[in-house]
Amino acid sequence: MRSPGSPRRDSEQGEVGPEAPASRSVLRRALVLVAIGGLGMVAAVTALSFGPPTRGTIGPGDLGVRASWSSNPSTQLELPPLGALRAATHRSPIRVVATVRRLDVQEVQRLLAEGEPESALRRVVSEDLTPLVRRFAIRALIVAALAGAVTGLIVPRRRWTLVVAGAAGAVGGTAALLALTWSTYDAGAFEDPQFEGTLEEAPRVLRTIQRHIDSFDDVRGRVDVLSRQLSSLYRAAAAEPEPGPGDTALLHVSDIHLNPLGLEFVSRLAREFDVSAIVDTGDLTSFGLPLEARVGSALTAMPAPYYLVPGNHDSAEVRRSLASLPNVTVFDSQVIDIGGVRVLGVADPTFTADNKTSARDAEAIKRSQAPAVADLARLHRPDVLAVHDPVLAAGAAGAVPLVIDGHTHRRKSEVRSGSRYLTVGTTGASGLGAFTVSTTIAYEAQVLHFRGGKLLAVDYVSLTGIAGNFRLDREVVPATAMP
Repeated sequence: MRSPGSPRRDSEQGEVGPEAPASRSVLRRALVLVAIGGLGMVAAVTALSFGPPTRGTIGPGDLGVRASWSSNPSTQLELPPLGALRAATHRSPIRVVATVRRLDVQEVQRLLAEGEPESALRRVVSEDLTPLVRRFAIRALIVAALAGAVTGLIVPRRRWTLVVAGAAGAVGGTAALLALTWSTYDAGAFEDPQFEGTLEEAPRVLRTIQRHIDSFDDVRGRVDVLSRQLSSLYRAAAAEPEPGPGDTALLHVSDIHLNPLGLEFVSRLAREFDVSAIVDTGDLTSFGLPLEARVGSALTAMPAPYYLVPGNHDSAEVRRSLASLPNVTVFDSQVIDIGGVRVLGVADPTFTADNKTSARDAEAIKRSQAPAVADLARLHRPDVLAVHDPVLAAGAAGAVPLVIDGHTHRRKSEVRSGSRYLTVGTTGASGLGAFTVSTTIAYEAQVLHFRGGKLLAVDYVSLTGIAGNFRLDREVVPATAMP
């Protein structure tokens, strides 16, 4: 017999008593707490993906960073409106998204102007990255604690233990995910990123750029062929006035828009045709940023003096910087004698690259100043009036023998009231766009031949695309067309 109160025994099930229900209850509560903790972690990461990003400054840019669940762990760098770059940088099941919200252009220029811009950029990014990561981690843990606590509150049979379990699970799980992300993170994965949006074109553009860079020698060789063809053309045109040793040749270019192939084109033409000077009628740069003035290093190396009549894309700061360089002269309503040819250069009075002045307003400004330019031409009686936009010389017909300009990116030749107006096409094939993509826009230039300050002949030179053909057109100017 068993005494009253002694535990009942079962030969197969073992001892059964008050301890068994208690242990099952503890286990059940533990499982509930674990489940609530897991739900809290899920809620925490979900809250991070839908909540506002953590903002901070990294080098020259302001970024917003957020994280979300993902079956494809990666870091995504968003560059609105261009698109995004994505790389598999870590192993934890989350995606880190960094959105560039603002870029300080002046700071970028300052960094690039340093002796070792890559090292400078890496230094400032390293200095700014740690505080941003710290803020993101602290914010993530705070959000996790709140999301976990809320998860514990909304389950049935609300108890403070469930709130604590939800918060603890969320914080612990989030901390584990952040630790795994940090320990497995490989920034080198961005050496082979995936592109989205407009940036999908980036690999093709880079390949095209490299192909064009490799084509520099081809451009040089083709210009050599061009010079020999022109010599043959001169010999064949024996009945026409042929430029002689005592004449002056000026190379007229315009609208290079920072295209390096355009600059190479100019350099080779100037050397092969032995010109006395290069006259650029503006828009040498594209955005007018101070950094673009570094193109001056190419101008100082030109085989002939370089005269620039600034255009509406050449900012005041760029003009000042270029004017201080050797071999470069920037026109500012002045007359300069170039090999016996008196050239009056009038800079464009507008700057439109920053979009603060519309094209319509800029044209109105130039039309209002056209009479003053005409008066200047009548006062100085130059052989050539050089402007960027032909609108600025609209009133100079009859006041000067020759007007040269650009701006329209289209070649044109006409005579007004005895004055010849020569508009050269774009020497940069419309700019960097032609450098990175296939285009049918030609690289164009004019070689102007003078005798005694009078225009004798014009040689039009064009190269259609890197793989295209040169075209040579020679126009002899009748003496009767020159007042």
